[in-house]
Amino acid sequence: MHGLVILRAISGFLALFSVPSLICAIWAFYNDRYQQASLFIIVVTTSIVVSVVFAIATHHRRKDTAQAKDVVGFLLAVWFLLAVLGGLPFYEVAGGKPFLALFEAVSCATTTGASLLPEDVTLPASLFAWRAILHVFGAILSVCGVILVINLVGASLPGLNASLPVRFNIEFSREGFMKIFVMIGSLIMGLIAFFTVFPMIDGASLREAVGLSVGAVTTGQVFDVAESNFAIGRLTYLSMTLAMICGSVNIVLLFNVARKPGAFFSNAEVISLLIMIGALTAALLIAHSGPESFLELLAWATSIVSTSGVLLDEQQSSIIEIPILLVFGFIGGAAISATGGMKIYRMLVLLSRSVQEFEHLAHPHAVRRVENLKERFPVRFVLTIWAYLIAFAAISMGLAACLALSGANFGEALSTSMGAITNSAALLKTGWMGGADYEALVQGVLSAFMILGRLELLLLLSWFLGD
Repeated sequence: MHGLVILRAISGFLALFSVPSLICAIWAFYNDRYQQASLFIIVVTTSIVVSVVFAIATHHRRKDTAQAKDVVGFLLAVWFLLAVLGGLPFYEVAGGKPFLALFEAVSCATTTGASLLPEDVTLPASLFAWRAILHVFGAILSVCGVILVINLVGASLPGLNASLPVRFNIEFSREGFMKIFVMIGSLIMGLIAFFTVFPMIDGASLREAVGLSVGAVTTGQVFDVAESNFAIGRLTYLSMTLAMICGSVNIVLLFNVARKPGAFFSNAEVISLLIMIGALTAALLIAHSGPESFLELLAWATSIVSTSGVLLDEQQSSIIEIPILLVFGFIGGAAISATGGMKIYRMLVLLSRSVQEFEHLAHPHAVRRVENLKERFPVRFVLTIWAYLIAFAAISMGLAACLALSGANFGEALSTSMGAITNSAALLKTGWMGGADYEALVQGVLSAFMILGRLELLLLLSWFLGD
């Protein structure tokens, strides 16, 4: 692993991160919230100082060849910095509880969006904007990480490089990372600005419209929709559903949608996502006999499958049958969510491998053909996928058991566990945590598992692939 390459990339990230931090600090000062502003100033100062120190220390090592492992190390370091620096502004509203502030920051940075702050706490404008900023940075960082890994290991995995436009064929360096970060960030901010208009037409305030739009595009939850002060209309339901779909698919496909719209709608991930949403909507129509319209149920289904929970508050999720909520939420979070479109790739790999094995059973003497097929996907890669899926299920069950020992009932423990691992606000139940045993420990553990869930298989498997 090239530590200097990682440090140089971190310096670029912190330089970018200091800009919105400074804006929030100025905003807090403008609103006479001096203690809140001082916390933002600490974030700004730390980001700038560390960025400058790392840039100076690594200025002579600009041409080192990076590996996929370097990207994983970089992402681990950056999400740790996001957790620590992002948690500082929450320290005051968290009542001086560091683990609660850490949970809030990690939940936003991993685009989960669940909150443990007391219901009577009203976030100031600067802190509400901070939640949105962490969502945006987390979403951009996730997609950037996947793109960088694909550029480094994609040549050894059939069909993987084809998922990226040529413009993203950039090596891992500070300059390369910042270039990809700006491109992805520009697209995400453009989508957010576009979808913000529609809730405002329905009567939402700018704060509510931005919160809904950011949550939908980043598949997170900036605020609970139950706290909104406007009647959500058909235009909002439809626009936010489209925004969640855009945020849930391989976002880099959107760069080519104007030039090749057919490629977008024929993409395996897009088709899988639409089938999942349609199936869940049909299940809700059959199982639910309430007064909700078709558009509202469609928005609920998209909120669950996309893992955002944007248009689904806790009261609404409680009337959905637990098996339906868990099954579709788990599949959506485990296979189809906003991480650059790589979750569905592993499913296609397993499907292709299964077809090969069945063909071998039907034609056991076709040795040459099977050997040729084996060259398509490295055995170590396929084994890594199986190991990941087994570990995913085992970790979910193990975490659920620990949460049950902390005071959650079976349904709450299982739902919270899956919500943390899949970064799904629709599944992550928080109501029971107020009276949990070892509350700070539970918050710390869930924070760690949310980061683990955000680090995709494609990133983790780079530890096992050869250089």
